[in-house]
Amino acid sequence: MSKQLKSLNDHDAERWNAHQELQRLSRRHPNGIACPKCGAELNDSNPSRTLLSNPPQKDVDCGACGYRGCRLA
Repeated sequence: MSKQLKSLNDHDAERWNAHQELQRLSRRHPNGIACPKCGAELNDSNPSRTLLSNPPQKDVDCGACGYRGCRLA
């Protein structure tokens, strides 16, 4: 029984794409939650970081009014 192996180039291309997706997701981005202060959409400030509180939380901010806070992860 012979196993079909992928090439090094194919492997590297897959890993590069996965790395790029992680980089995209780790940047500040809108999260679909309304700001409690002004009602504009909040952003996840640092999506790749989770605060180890109980329960876990994520940092959020509002680009419209400057609000900063946390949401449950």
